[in-house]
Amino acid sequence: MSEAPKQTKKPVDDGNFDKEVISKWPDLELAQTRFMINHPEVDASVKEAKLTKLQEAIKENDMAPFYELVCAEFKIAADATQLSAMKAANAKRIAEITAEVEDAEKNLGESEVRQGLLRKFEYYCQIGDKENAQKAYTATYEKTVGMGYRIDLVFAMIRVGLFFLDHHLINKYITKAKDLMEQGGDWERKNRLRSYEALYRMSVRDFAGAADLFLEAVPTFGSYELMTYENLILYTVITTTFALDRPDLRTKVIRCNEVQEQLTGGGLNGTLIPVREYLESYYECHYDRFFIQLAALESERFKFDRYLSPHFNYYSRGMRQRAYEQFLTPYKTVRIDMMAKDFGVSRAFIDRELHRLIATGQLQCRIDAVNGVIEVNHRDSKNHLYKAVIKDGDILLNRIQKLARVINA
Repeated sequence: MSEAPKQTKKPVDDGNFDKEVISKWPDLELAQTRFMINHPEVDASVKEAKLTKLQEAIKENDMAPFYELVCAEFKIAADATQLSAMKAANAKRIAEITAEVEDAEKNLGESEVRQGLLRKFEYYCQIGDKENAQKAYTATYEKTVGMGYRIDLVFAMIRVGLFFLDHHLINKYITKAKDLMEQGGDWERKNRLRSYEALYRMSVRDFAGAADLFLEAVPTFGSYELMTYENLILYTVITTTFALDRPDLRTKVIRCNEVQEQLTGGGLNGTLIPVREYLESYYECHYDRFFIQLAALESERFKFDRYLSPHFNYYSRGMRQRAYEQFLTPYKTVRIDMMAKDFGVSRAFIDRELHRLIATGQLQCRIDAVNGVIEVNHRDSKNHLYKAVIKDGDILLNRIQKLARVINA
């Protein structure tokens, strides 16, 4: 993704980009490389290789602002000669584009002015200059008439937010993209927005919202500037196993042709084989295998993914809870040692896990330590709903009474 976008013939200014001319800047692969270099559990030799790769990309694309950022972040000395040369190249290119825009304003039309401003915006994205990219976005957006062009600009700003994991920026421009879609977005861009929003929702721990959007994106995915199709399948499986119940998981994932085609093929270099085994072991209730696959994904994938890394502990706890619920649901009582055997862990581990979940109200059961059994309390859903309505009704009446006293005072 570090290669410069291919030059194509000038498009008609109707707002309908073909996907080949969609800018891939900023390069999110560089953001992942930066994350890996910062990761405390990555081997020193791997970090060194990735740092070399990152520096090559920075030099190739004259990314002076990004170079200063990573040098400060990694606590390494910047190469003054290289930095000076990159800054000079940046200044020269910006001056050239500015001259083109000024010439277009005097001698050409609004379309040429907009294209010049767009080149400046994309150049700031390419060199990793977030602040100037936002300013250039504003100038370009004001000159943009076609709805498709405007949406593509907003997508680029979402990518800037994803590059720096600036959640405020991402959320702001996803909201903007939704507003524009309601005014006349086309089918392709609506599909792309699902991928953008799904990735953002997953990065802020909204796995349920991400799962629905990833499932919608799978059949018509085209946002390769965000992720590979294999990563889309990984994220889809990860979020859906966490968010969906068994019937929906069977219908939407297990029986989804697109998902199963990728999982059955195993992906490039077998990267999706552990994902397939994880999904199958969970759905088929092979809990000992499931725990092994969950631990493997956690240590090999989740920790080293910049979107999932902050949430891997939360995700792992949540999936263990779902597995315990799935195991206990058919029983009234079950022996602790039998449950420990099925999960391939020690009795002490199961005892400790269940104590934590029962104490926080996440599992509806109790432990009979004398007889060594777990007694499951199956919740009466109607009774629970009735109590919830009564409780909420009391709260509402109290608020109405307080409001009435304020109004009458």
